[in-house]
Amino acid sequence: MNTDKQPDDEIEKTLRSLDGIERASPPPFFSTRLQARLERRQADRTAVSWVSRPAYALATLGLVLMLNVSTALYFQRHLDQHEEQQFFDGMAGDLGAEATVLDW
Repeated sequence: MNTDKQPDDEIEKTLRSLDGIERASPPPFFSTRLQARLERRQADRTAVSWVSRPAYALATLGLVLMLNVSTALYFQRHLDQHEEQQFFDGMAGDLGAEATVLDW
């Protein structure tokens, strides 16, 4: 009988010690600070994008440079062919031959 009474006494003692405890309250402006921290974390996630990573930025820069160089070379080659064609057309006209048919 004594053993059954001891756990009950311990429980009663614990419950009586909890009677004087007040409810915990957060410090002033806690919810405002918490909300600001959450918003700042969200803003930090959106600010970090693939552009800010050096590997992606260098790859993009390399691609843009490659496209620019290839476009410049294409137009230079096209312009050289056009000038060459005009030169041969002019020579054919000077020699009295037709511009479209040249017999070698």
